[in-house]
Amino acid sequence: MSDTATEVLYITTLVGPMVVSLVLSGVLYGCALVQTHVYYELFPKDDWKLRALVALEMVLQTVQLILLFLGVWETVMTIYSGDQMTSTLVNTAIVGLVFSGPSAFCVQAFFIFRLHSFSQRKPLPIFCSILITIQLAFTLTISASSSEAIALQKWRGFIVSTLFIAIGADTTIAASMSYYLKGSKTGFRQTSRLIDRTVLYIVATGMVTSLTTLSAGITFYAIPNTFTWLVLGILEAGLYANSLLAALNARAWLARISCDPESVNDTGISIT
Repeated sequence: MSDTATEVLYITTLVGPMVVSLVLSGVLYGCALVQTHVYYELFPKDDWKLRALVALEMVLQTVQLILLFLGVWETVMTIYSGDQMTSTLVNTAIVGLVFSGPSAFCVQAFFIFRLHSFSQRKPLPIFCSILITIQLAFTLTISASSSEAIALQKWRGFIVSTLFIAIGADTTIAASMSYYLKGSKTGFRQTSRLIDRTVLYIVATGMVTSLTTLSAGITFYAIPNTFTWLVLGILEAGLYANSLLAALNARAWLARISCDPESVNDTGISIT
């Protein structure tokens, strides 16, 4: 294969997906920054643990974006430095991928806690907790072994299992929370309307992460020898962070729907 053909293949299979993921991750990071500012402004009375969770998410997002930028920079510079070009992720990009697992885990753990609060039952939250723990372990294992595109094929079972577990966890959490919320209707029109809007919101946010994971799985099967599917994998961390912040900030919107704007600053959440 000529040097020109090798360079084109290198850009198509590795550099292109990494640049796309960097740009889209930057967009999601900007959205998360705005939502974080709104959260701290509107809900100063939230439990300190919840506020710390938001801060942790933004730290993870910031570190991941910085490492991803450095990884893209180092990879692109390889083209102009005369070094041998291979379908290999640089170390900074690999470390950046590792942060996507804990970021998703923290957000899913929060929603599982809310599920337990709604249901007051342990079996389903415990089941979901097991799923996201396995998902985290698989994600960290895959991320640490994602240096070679060809070598990813030996992790095919792990990757497929991780994607299905993620879809199962997100779908189960969203469906269960919707079910228990629907069961809490009191018969009052205003309350029922509020619950319906909340259920619709939960389903919508759960579908975003589930569909993204499903798309990553389809891309992995359709184009297995490239890093294109990793674009969606990297974006999942930003989507989870934004779903958490959107869920917290939605309390202001729900308070307006309930015709009680003064209750916005009193809708604190306690994690105990």
